[in-house]
Amino acid sequence: MEQSYEEEIKLLQQEIEMYEAEQENCMRSISTEHGDVVQSILKTVCSHKERGDGVLKKDVSKLITEITNMETDLRRQTKISEISLSECCVKTLEKRKRETIQQYRLSGHCRFLSFQVEFALTEIQDSDSFLRKVTDLNIIVDGAEFKDLGAFVSRVEETKSLYLFFRTLRLFSDRCDERARTFRYFKGGWL
Repeated sequence: MEQSYEEEIKLLQQEIEMYEAEQENCMRSISTEHGDVVQSILKTVCSHKERGDGVLKKDVSKLITEITNMETDLRRQTKISEISLSECCVKTLEKRKRETIQQYRLSGHCRFLSFQVEFALTEIQDSDSFLRKVTDLNIIVDGAEFKDLGAFVSRVEETKSLYLFFRTLRLFSDRCDERARTFRYFKGGWL
């Protein structure tokens, strides 16, 4: 019995190392993307000679600080939510005086479940406040073996609730992980 616990601990440690390595790879690729953006900005800003060197260095320094802060915030949010984004694309579809429509595409995973979310976000400025509305929500989740998950995703697409999707995705992943550990425990304990 003690040996099965030790084996279970080793398996869990390996699984944790695998997830940490995967998360680190995602963070590294996102950092690489941001690094390319910083280099592109530097080249663009440096090509504008009409601005003074002090202002140029100040702007570049400000941009680098902002990107570093965003990367730190992304790592913290990923650690807390256990949802890791591997891709985030934003495209402005329409821009008017008081209304902006942007298309978003997010890809990532939560533990073992991969997902892709596409939606349009309409932002309307009304006097001193902003009204944001999600439209055209499309979700793809790599969990076809879970029939209840498919029904849930359909309901989320109807209600257009991104918060509900991400919160439930995390809880669902937690429960699946607990279920798998329980099955492994009983399988190992009775054999």
